[in-house]
Amino acid sequence: MRRALRALLTLAAASTLGIAGAGAANASAYGVTPLPSFSYQDSTGATRSVPYGCVLIHSVIGEGLNITAQNASVDCAGIAAMRSGLLCDVVVDFTFRPLGGRTEPLDTDALSGCRTLGIKASNGDVPKDFDTGGKLCAKLSVSGRAVTTSCHVVSG
Repeated sequence: MRRALRALLTLAAASTLGIAGAGAANASAYGVTPLPSFSYQDSTGATRSVPYGCVLIHSVIGEGLNITAQNASVDCAGIAAMRSGLLCDVVVDFTFRPLGGRTEPLDTDALSGCRTLGIKASNGDVPKDFDTGGKLCAKLSVSGRAVTTSCHVVSG
């Protein structure tokens, strides 16, 4: 009985303060996905090793099924941040997979050359209104090798 009363009072206080309750569906999301440690061959044939310490940062800005921006960037810390030219020929593929549907390509942002800092990509196919909910994804590839993917669910 005490727990039920406490739960009821907590819910009442939260709704009074505006903390709980239904509001407009907001599709904005921000996520960080760690890159695995991996090795790859760059365009000159040299083998490069990427240590742990880098992340793919993926954000989706919008409300409901209206998406106004989708961005991806890579940031590194520790030993990875001290290596110059760590990631070569970076490509970010932006996709949308509707519920129960096939993955649709949206945009590709490619950065030629090698860099550790300044890796930023934007989906040029937004702003966009989607007809149905689904997943917006950003897939990071380095020198033709898929490294990681980050996705956010979009619903109306």
